[in-house]
Amino acid sequence: MNFESIDVKKEFEYFDSVAPRKTIKILGKDFTYRYYKNPDPKVDATMLMLAGGSGLGDAFAGMARAFTEKYSLINFNYPLGFTDNEAMADAIAELIKNIGATNVYLWGQSYGGALAQIIAKKHPEVVKGLILTSTASMTGNLRYEGMKCLVNMFSEEKEKKDIKTYKKLPMSLLPVLLNLAFKVKMKDNPAGQRVVKDFIDYLKPDLTREYFIHMTRLLCDLRNHLGTHRKEDFEYLRGRILVIEPEDDDTFTADVKEGLINDMPDPVVNREISGGHLAMMFDTDNFIDVIDRFMSEQK
Repeated sequence: MNFESIDVKKEFEYFDSVAPRKTIKILGKDFTYRYYKNPDPKVDATMLMLAGGSGLGDAFAGMARAFTEKYSLINFNYPLGFTDNEAMADAIAELIKNIGATNVYLWGQSYGGALAQIIAKKHPEVVKGLILTSTASMTGNLRYEGMKCLVNMFSEEKEKKDIKTYKKLPMSLLPVLLNLAFKVKMKDNPAGQRVVKDFIDYLKPDLTREYFIHMTRLLCDLRNHLGTHRKEDFEYLRGRILVIEPEDDDTFTADVKEGLINDMPDPVVNREISGGHLAMMFDTDNFIDVIDRFMSEQK
C-alpha cells in the first residue's frame, strides 16, 4: 500500500464502518474514540495508536485497514478535558480498562511516543508492548546538545509564543498553510500532494483553534517529564519494544534518538526506513512491514 495510491474517501468510509466514533465518560469527562475488536486476529494484540503533535488520530486512517486485518485497534484524538500528560495517561489507561481491550501495544509517533512512555511507566497493568516511532526519550541520560534540543522544543517560552500565534491566526488559513508546507516537502511527488490535500479536507472539522492550543499545552508539558524516566521503568517490557528512528529524521538530535534506544531494555531497532519524521507517510509499505514482522514474533 503506497501512500500515493491511497483513496482517502474510501479509507475513511472503511474506518467509519469498522470502528465508528463513540463517546463515553472517562474520569467524569467525555472521551471520543474508535475501537475495532478483531474477531479472528493474526496476532492476538490490540494496536493503540497515539498520534504526534497534531493530536489527530484520524490521520492514521490510511493505515487502519492494514492493521485491522491483523489486530484489534484503538484510535482517538486527545480529548480536550485532559490538560496535561499525566491526566491524559490516566484517561487512556481507564479507557483501555473500560472497553476491555487486551494485549495492548502502544504505538506512539513523535509526541505520541513520549506519551506512550509516560503511560507505560505509570500504568504497566494495561501495557503489553511499545512501538516507538520518530520520537524522543524522557531520560536524564542525555548530553548537553540532546537536552538542549528537548528543552527548547518543550519550553514555556515556546508554549506562550505558539498559543499567541494560534489565537491570532485565522483558522481558515490553517488548511492552506498545511497544504503549502507539504507541497514544499513533496515538490517532486504530485500524487502524494493530492493525497495530503484529501486528508486535510477530511480532517478540517478537527482543525480548530481550541484543539491546536490544547495540543501545544500537552506537547510543552513534556518538559515536566524530562529526566524522570529510567531503564528500569520499562524492564517489564523486555523483548516487547520496537523503536523506529529513521536516520534521515532530523527532528531530534542523534543523542536524543540514541537516548531512547539506550533507555529501553533490549529493543528491536530499525534505522533503515526513509522519509524523515513522516516516514510512516513517505515509506508506508516498509513502515507497516517492520511493525508486522515485530508483532508476528510476539508471544
